[in-house]
Amino acid sequence: MAGRRRQPRRKSWELGDSAIHIRIMSRRSPRRFHEISVSGPRDAPRFARLVQDQVRASPRDPLVISINGYQPWLEEILSSCIEDYWSAISDLDREVQYAGTMQFPEKASKRGQDVPWTFVLDHLNVPQVYYWSVGMEPPSREDAGLSGLSHYRFRIGAWECGRSACKFDREVPVAIIFTKPTPVSEHVVTELMFGFLYRDGDFEQPREDEEGVCWLFSRLYWLLTDWQNIISELVTRLDVAEANSHGRHLPVKTRTRLLHHEVDRLYELKEYLHFHNRAFKKLQKLKDNVPQREQKDPLWGDMDDAVEDLEQYDSTLDGLKDRFNNLIELEFNIQNAVQSDNSQFLSVVASLFLPVSFLASLFGITTVTWPPIWYLYLAIPIMVASIAFTLVFPWSVHRVQRWLYPVEAQRVELQRESFTMLGNELPDSVDVPGGNRVSKVKGRSLRVAGMDGMREKERERSRLRSEKSSDD
Repeated sequence: MAGRRRQPRRKSWELGDSAIHIRIMSRRSPRRFHEISVSGPRDAPRFARLVQDQVRASPRDPLVISINGYQPWLEEILSSCIEDYWSAISDLDREVQYAGTMQFPEKASKRGQDVPWTFVLDHLNVPQVYYWSVGMEPPSREDAGLSGLSHYRFRIGAWECGRSACKFDREVPVAIIFTKPTPVSEHVVTELMFGFLYRDGDFEQPREDEEGVCWLFSRLYWLLTDWQNIISELVTRLDVAEANSHGRHLPVKTRTRLLHHEVDRLYELKEYLHFHNRAFKKLQKLKDNVPQREQKDPLWGDMDDAVEDLEQYDSTLDGLKDRFNNLIELEFNIQNAVQSDNSQFLSVVASLFLPVSFLASLFGITTVTWPPIWYLYLAIPIMVASIAFTLVFPWSVHRVQRWLYPVEAQRVELQRESFTMLGNELPDSVDVPGGNRVSKVKGRSLRVAGMDGMREKERERSRLRSEKSSDD
């Protein structure tokens, strides 16, 4: 109707179930992708034309498709130009959208060598990194430690169809990536992902389907996961916990509760790190399925480096966990020491007033009729004796302990020449610079040189005698 006001166009994440945005990687677009919005099977021809144009314009480029949602009719749209079985695509998207578990890269159907590979990968990064890139305010910190892992996670589902899936060019490998229609996901896909893949030096390199799976998995991992940032955040949290513990800024129960929360979060992070590590190791086994010439691809070296880095991060997390546990133990030790000091104070008070209290109870016996002034005569000396005892007794005990167990006399000092020098650990035939030990070879040479010197001196004496005799 002409009188009806035109509704403003809403963003993709505001459309809910009504529409889905599909982005196709392209060199011709300044944004590195072409985008269409589909809302039903009737949009399948538009999608097929866009894919055909992209394949014709860049026949050697892999076909990377990003989808920010799922509807049952989406399978009809994809099947218009991509030949594959879609029996598990809804399950894959359901895991991306709702599931709390992580899935290893695995084959999704029973098609033999041409089966698609799927994986659901929970990427992790510091929340501020994601939100700063989007231009939004970072999520507020929780008082109970690190922000929830929901702020760290960026879940992706990938459908690696490999070669022979595209109807327009059977040599073009096809990869479909599912994301959630959230602002952060939209920014990552539209501003970061396609440009990152294009800038990769191995993007155009022809590779087998197994290599395509590993390449896509590793590149998404490096784009969206940065364990170094996460560890830096944990180190910051550790510094805060140590400052609170050493400065006694919070009640001890609050500090202990925060430390336990940090340790629990570390265990959760280690589960994610182990998942990434196991996923990379599982994909490394695909190297045996590619031709011998393809096994020299730098991609496999990159995956080896990723596994080594993850193992190093795992060791770092273990060290941080130990330091947090040491802080917890320190809190308990300090609390026990405080209680011990309080008990010692109560013991001192009891030592002071217990004799006077006993004297008061003694004078309180009704059957004894002592004059009250006697209590004063007895209480003052007893009180003075109690004070003297409480002051002298700890000092006396300390002196007796030092006399019985002299610490200085039991201190062991390192004596000269009582430790093994490096030269003494070497074979006898090795000379040590600056050492006083002579090797067998060198000793033999010295002995030979000494004997030669003696012979030379003897000859000199004989010559002098003969000259003297001739003169005479």
